Amino acid sequence: MVTLESLTKEIRDLIQCWSGRWIGVKPVFEKCVATLGKPDPTDESAHRVLALLSGGSAIANFVEHSCQKMSRTNREPDYHSRLHTTIVITSLTALLLKQRELSTSSKTNISLQETILLVAMVGHDAGHDGTRNGSPCQLESRSYHLIEPLLKTAKCHPDDMYSIKRVIWGTDPALISRLHLGSSTTSFDLHKPVWQTILCQESDILASVLPEFANHMTQFLVDEWNKIDPISAAGLLSPGGRKYFLENLAKFSSPAAHSLGLEKLVISQLSALNEEN
Repeated sequence: MVTLESLTKEIRDLIQCWSGRWIGVKPVFEKCVATLGKPDPTDESAHRVLALLSGGSAIANFVEHSCQKMSRTNREPDYHSRLHTTIVITSLTALLLKQRELSTSSKTNISLQETILLVAMVGHDAGHDGTRNGSPCQLESRSYHLIEPLLKTAKCHPDDMYSIKRVIWGTDPALISRLHLGSSTTSFDLHKPVWQTILCQESDILASVLPEFANHMTQFLVDEWNKIDPISAAGLLSPGGRKYFLENLAKFSSPAAHSLGLEKLVISQLSALNEEN
């Protein structure tokens, strides 16, 4: 059973690993796949899932080695690092498992939709250089452009590649409020693009909402922004900066997120900030 406590422990372990002996992106990706279960060989989409998993492994390797190269010259982003990628896919795996629990599903095999989301998020920040978007989905488009050849080499289905592109575009922070608003008009279904994107958005910012890691994650982002915009970086550390994040970016709409109590965490932190003021 997935709980907030079990997810918190997994994230804590990754952070400790990052500051000690780093395990690597690919082993974490493989652990997430194993947790969700092997593809069902009798399913008609099994060949598509296998192709995606092959592409996902290649992407995990690419992210690891490209970031290692940047790290050697102190250019790996402080926040959008390999650690962030592993935290995101671990968080996504927890949300997907919780969603299975809520649907009382007895399946133990990774589905096509789950695979698409996992592969999208292992590559969603590929090539991130610590800058911010100058136009809609600028960095997200660059990330997809870098991983697309790996998906093609793995012979991924064109429809699945488009779904991955759409999900990665959807992680642009400027789209968060609009997409969550749109989700309120339709019931949850993992086959629906809006819900696929929302689960990925939620996994992208989940660790920053957890009280144990909030200061840690904020400091990573401060260090990253200090290199390009010191004034905005300083604002992140203020109560106003935290309040802006919680009100505008920390959106949780999926049944899985609600079940884990993530929306309540946001509300309680906002209440505490308002009382301080």
